[in-house]
Amino acid sequence: MNKLRFSIVCIFLIITILSLIPPKSGVELPTNDKVGHCLAYLAFSMNCCLFFDKVTIKLLGFLLAILAYSVLIEYTQGFIGRSSSIYDFIANTSGVLTSLMIFTIFGSQIKEILVKIKVISQSKK
Repeated sequence: MNKLRFSIVCIFLIITILSLIPPKSGVELPTNDKVGHCLAYLAFSMNCCLFFDKVTIKLLGFLLAILAYSVLIEYTQGFIGRSSSIYDFIANTSGVLTSLMIFTIFGSQIKEILVKIKVISQSKK
């Protein structure tokens, strides 16, 4: 459980830092960064899905919080010289929805693998 919690915090920090780096920092992603947005939020929300035992109102609330965080990041970028983009938000949302679909279809298999490699405990299975 601690490894899972640690990965959630790390992904959250990476998303925040990369989203708020000023544009002239020298760290530039290719022009088609929408795939990166999608993958980052997919990884973040997939870890959050694994953190909860079942898909419940609590899980759905947390996924909505991720989307609200995405809106907040996009809004904040306008104040640091980066451009806010509805397309970034759409890419973020598609990552969250994709992870929810993956977790709904393959969640039990994913949990079995993670129990075998000792990332989560047996009680999370």
